[in-house]
Amino acid sequence: MVSHALLDLFSQHDGGKADVQAGPRSAAPPSSVDDLLSEVERLGCRIDLVDCQPVIRANSAALTPSLLAMLKENRSAIIARLSDRAALAGPLSASIISERSGIRKDAATGKLHLFGNPSPAWLKKQGWAWDDRQRRFVATYPHDRADPRPCDMIGGGPPLPADYPEIIFEPQDKGAA
Repeated sequence: MVSHALLDLFSQHDGGKADVQAGPRSAAPPSSVDDLLSEVERLGCRIDLVDCQPVIRANSAALTPSLLAMLKENRSAIIARLSDRAALAGPLSASIISERSGIRKDAATGKLHLFGNPSPAWLKKQGWAWDDRQRRFVATYPHDRADPRPCDMIGGGPPLPADYPEIIFEPQDKGAA
């Protein structure tokens, strides 16, 4: 793994001819808006719509300058895609989800994501564990958002059960009033 500063230094030194990878995946450019969004998510970030404007959440320093340039070029398509996703959420709109915490299953990849601010005790009951290296809770392998998709694994990897819910909300504290 090469830091972004060294990668930029190498590209400036030899006129951009260096073939140094910044991570374990190849540096092929994403071809669609969905690919861009999944690449951003793979790097540990997410893009949310705030007042109809895209906002990068989490560690935006992990995004490469070329990926940021592609995000800027495809800004209107990203806004349209995120608006479509919000519309598909139906009754589980962003305002409802932002008030509650829980676990969400990504329908496209089958991976599990956290939203809101779930309590560590509840996450441990759900089978999640704290990872010191990533500094976050991770789902069991291969269901965490950072794990490879089952289609990328030899033999396909174990999927989540067919009846696994799309969203699991953390129970609200009934005693707090």
